Amino acid sequence: MKPVIDNDSAPYWEGLKQGRLLIQRCPSTGRYQWYPRGHSIHDPTAIPEWVEASGTGEVFSFTVIHRGNTKRPPYNCAMIRLDEGVIMLASLRGIEEADLRIGQRVRVDFEPLDDEITLPVFRPL
Repeated sequence: MKPVIDNDSAPYWEGLKQGRLLIQRCPSTGRYQWYPRGHSIHDPTAIPEWVEASGTGEVFSFTVIHRGNTKRPPYNCAMIRLDEGVIMLASLRGIEEADLRIGQRVRVDFEPLDDEITLPVFRPL
C-alpha cells in the first residue's frame, strides 16, 4: 500500500525524492513538529514552515515484523527520535535483529519505492 500524498504532506514527499528529510517548524516558537499539518501544534495561529532535518537521531523503540504485506520479512520497524526532538516511524536497515538497541544512533537514508515515492529508512551510524 502506497502512502497518500495530500496538500499538507506534499513538501515532505518531494523532499524525500530529492534526498532531503523535511520536517515542520513553528515560525513563532521555533519548535518542531511531526507529522505534517496545516497548522502549528505549538501556536494554532501560525502556519508551520518546512525545514531540513539533520537526518540523525536515535532509536526510541522498535519491533521486528515477521509477517505482513511485504516482499521481504522479517524487517525492522522503529520509532526514531530525530535530534530535533520529533519522533517518526521508519524502517531500520543494515542491522540484525540481535543488534538492535534503544538509544542506538542512526542516520536517514532514502529508498525509492517507485518513480513517485521515496521512503526514509534509517541505518546505524
